[in-house]
Amino acid sequence: MNTNKRKIFGLRGKLYLIILVPLLVIGILIVAMSRSAVEQAALATMQKDTQRLAENTAAWLGTQSAAIQTIYEKGEDNEAYRTLREELANLRKQSGVLYVYMMNKTDAGWIYTVDGADWDDENYSPLGSEVVFDADVGGPLLAGQTANTAVVHNELFGSLFSSFTPIFDADGKAIGYLGVDVSANTLAEVTSITLADAYRVIIPVFAGVLLLSMLIMLLVVNRLLKQVSGIKRGLEQAAEGNLDISVPRITADQLGDIATLTEHMTSRVAGMIEQIKQGSQTLVQSAGHVEASSGTNRMQAEELTRAIREIAAGSTQQAEQTEQASLLTDRLGGMIDEVGSYVREFTDMSEHLGSVQGEVSREHEALLAKSRDNSRRTADLTAMSRELDEKSRLASSISGQLNNIVKQTQILSLNATIEASRAGEAGKGFAVVAGEMGNLASQSKDSILEIEKILSSFVEQVGRMNKHFETNRVSAQEQEAQISGCLETFGEVLKISGQVEHLAGRLDERTTSMQEARREVEQHMNDIAAATEQTSAMSEEVSASADEQQRSAEELSGIAQQLAELSNNLQSAAGQFRTRSVDSAERTQERTA
Repeated sequence: MNTNKRKIFGLRGKLYLIILVPLLVIGILIVAMSRSAVEQAALATMQKDTQRLAENTAAWLGTQSAAIQTIYEKGEDNEAYRTLREELANLRKQSGVLYVYMMNKTDAGWIYTVDGADWDDENYSPLGSEVVFDADVGGPLLAGQTANTAVVHNELFGSLFSSFTPIFDADGKAIGYLGVDVSANTLAEVTSITLADAYRVIIPVFAGVLLLSMLIMLLVVNRLLKQVSGIKRGLEQAAEGNLDISVPRITADQLGDIATLTEHMTSRVAGMIEQIKQGSQTLVQSAGHVEASSGTNRMQAEELTRAIREIAAGSTQQAEQTEQASLLTDRLGGMIDEVGSYVREFTDMSEHLGSVQGEVSREHEALLAKSRDNSRRTADLTAMSRELDEKSRLASSISGQLNNIVKQTQILSLNATIEASRAGEAGKGFAVVAGEMGNLASQSKDSILEIEKILSSFVEQVGRMNKHFETNRVSAQEQEAQISGCLETFGEVLKISGQVEHLAGRLDERTTSMQEARREVEQHMNDIAAATEQTSAMSEEVSASADEQQRSAEELSGIAQQLAELSNNLQSAAGQFRTRSVDSAERTQERTA
């Protein structure tokens, strides 16, 4: 539980950092850009003021064209020079600029004409000294335009910026040029004052925006974390085998889609597990029915074996009696005087043979009825086996659907992992969810493999059982045909026995034809011997078939036990998952915990 809290807190902290760090960076950039913007605005304002001062001064100097022309002709040693210098010095002091000076363009280059510095200034520039400034300024000046420079650093005068404008006389002719230098210190003072005023507006606005962003961030992050916690709890329960989970959808984004897919996936898996449980219960019941039917079949096979052995014993006895009758007929020619006694004895033997034949016929009829009953049970078992085979294939198809769901879950986990890796540090929480989904898919895959192994073994056992049922059915049909043949043979024997009895009644009346009758009796005895041998052979075949049927019944019983064991294993494997079929008390206890 502590680990889970640390993970959620770690995700929460990272989300806060993702939002707060950009806000702080934006704030720092706003402050820096505000300072730069204020500096640029202050520079532009002071440049405009300086330009206006230079243009107004140049307009006034244009009215002093005669004095300026005198300076060009006579140099510094005249009243006009001193007057203009004092005027420029006063203008410098009143405006607070650094320097104000006049200059002109000659063939030798730009030169100073009047420097508005104090008379005792050591840095005073005398008339005719060279003026050094940016080459880009000269072009606009010669074209009659005012030119402003950016802030530059001078080793002698420090940082400053300048404004240059031409001086026009009354005729519009350029008679000189005026330069005004402003110290950058003044610009720094104006910038600091303006920046302080801007900060008094920007900082409260940024603080309000930051607080509003933090409130929105808290709401969004808490909602996301609540959705992540719900998905994580659902996956943990599913990993423990509890498929009766509910993952509420809180957000309308990919996390909400994952929550919906998680609940849908666990619901489908739970439904399939329920079908497997029901199928396993049906298999257990069917295995019990198969085992009971195999026991009944085994008992019937034992009874059939005993009946066939009794028939075989009767056939053996009949063969012995037939041999004795043959011996008697051989001695019939020399025993004419004892014909009467032999006829009575022969009549008794014929009657006994008739009763034996009747009893054998009844036993065969009973055996035929049991064989037909056995055939019907075998057909029922075959139908039940086919139904088990169909349910087994249905269970196999359900395993295939489970494999498809597991693959989709693995693909979903892989996609979530890829998206988490793309998100970087912000996607580690999603990577945890993707890992949990991958673990659930792996565990589900292992359980499905175990179920598929059980189903494969079950299908193999059902196939073997179908083969045995088919063998039993064919054997039962063969037994029924053989018993019907025996009944027909016994009918013929019974008919022959009646003829023998009729001949014995007529022996007293036909003593003259005794030899011929003896030959006829011998012929009939030979037929009886052949029929008896055939009956004995058929009884042995039926006995062998009964033994085979008994062995098949025992093997079927073993297969039924294996089927019951496999069904129990399948039910145990499906019981590892908890679905909606668990009782309400257990669900209430688990949710309370």
